[in-house]
Amino acid sequence: MHFYVGWSHSDAIFTDYFPDCSILVSAVPDNKGKIHRLKLKPKKIIMDCGSVYYVKQKSRPILKDIFNIQVSFLENSNPQEAYLVHFDEPMFNKKTLSERYMAMEKTLFNAYEYLSLFSSKRFPRHIQPMGVIQGYDQASIEFSAYELIRYGYTTFGIGSLLAQNQKKQIEMINYASNIVGASNLHVFGVTGIPQMEAMVELGVKSFDSTRPTMAAAFFQVFYSRPFKTFFISKSHAKLSSPRLSEPLPCDCPVCLENASNLFIPSPRDHMRLRSIHNYYHLNIVLNDLIIKKNGGEINAISDVLWS
Repeated sequence: MHFYVGWSHSDAIFTDYFPDCSILVSAVPDNKGKIHRLKLKPKKIIMDCGSVYYVKQKSRPILKDIFNIQVSFLENSNPQEAYLVHFDEPMFNKKTLSERYMAMEKTLFNAYEYLSLFSSKRFPRHIQPMGVIQGYDQASIEFSAYELIRYGYTTFGIGSLLAQNQKKQIEMINYASNIVGASNLHVFGVTGIPQMEAMVELGVKSFDSTRPTMAAAFFQVFYSRPFKTFFISKSHAKLSSPRLSEPLPCDCPVCLENASNLFIPSPRDHMRLRSIHNYYHLNIVLNDLIIKKNGGEINAISDVLWS
C-alpha cells in the first residue's frame, strides 16, 4: 500500500528530506504555480479537485477550470505516475437522504463530464483519471462504483469517510474494494492506525493523509514502535494530554540534525520540521504493517526507547 502525504504551498517540502515521497495536492488557487518551487519533484502524485475547499466557498469554478489547474501541476512536476481526480460533491455536510443522493448524482455527473476533458488531452499512459466513489451506505457505494466502471474508469478513490467512525470507515472501504478491487482503490484522508491495518490486510492500493502536518500544527509529535503521540510541553494543550518536554531517540532527518527544534512551538518553520518528523514515523507504522502482513519479522530498532 502506497502513502501520499497531503501537501499545500505553505507546507514542508517533504521531497527535500524523502526523495521517494509521494504527494497529493489540491487544485485550489493558493497551490496554483507552486509545485515548480520544489527542487526535487515527486515521482508519484495525485491531483485532486479541492472539493473540500470549494464546498465551503460561495461559488466554485467550472470543471474545466479545475482541470486546467491540474494540467498546470502536471507541467510543473513531470511525475512518473499521476492520477487526476474529477470534481466530487462531499457528503460530510449532507444531513438528509435526499441531499446525500443528490451529492452522489452530482459526483457521477462530474465524473462523466471529466472523462471528456481528460480524453481530449491524450495523456501518456502513466497519467490516469481517478473516479471518486461517493456513497452513504452499501447500496449507494455499489451503485456509484458500478457507474464509474461503466463510464470507463479503472482507478478509483473513495471519499466522504472523515465524518464516519472507525468501524464505518472500514466497512465502506470494504464495500468499495469488493466492487472495484482493492488493488485499484485509493482511500482519501483516512489514517487511523486500525484503518491503516485494515487497508493493508485488504491490499488497498494507496491512501493519503495530511495527519503529519495537521498534528505538527497542533504542537504534536509522533514516535513509533510503539506508535505514540505527544503534545510538546511548551504548547497550550490541555494538561491531561500526554506531554513531552524533550526529544526521544530518533533517526529522522530533523532529529539527526537538531532534535530540539521539534519542541519550539513557533514560528512556522518549526512546525514544518515537526511535520517531517511525523511523516517519518507514520511511514514506519505503515511499513511495519506491510511487513507483518507479508509474514516478516519487524526488527525492533532503538530509535525509540521506553523506560
